[in-house]
Amino acid sequence: MNEILIDAIGNLSIHNGVLRIACTAIGADGKPQPSGMLVVPGMAAKQVLGALINGTQELEKKLREMQKPAETPKAS
Repeated sequence: MNEILIDAIGNLSIHNGVLRIACTAIGADGKPQPSGMLVVPGMAAKQVLGALINGTQELEKKLREMQKPAETPKAS
């Protein structure tokens, strides 16, 4: 399995029914550089993008819950 660090999305394009997502990462010089290409068949693009959106929303929800201060019982 290959790992691709994605700090930003470069370009999106569809050619021959395939979604291509150019990924960039910040290099050692502090400048963006290509880090890889996500290649998704057009027929699966909606499902893949939906899963990324839903997964990101769930992670964001969990992070917010973790950042909430612990509730302290009120003194009677």
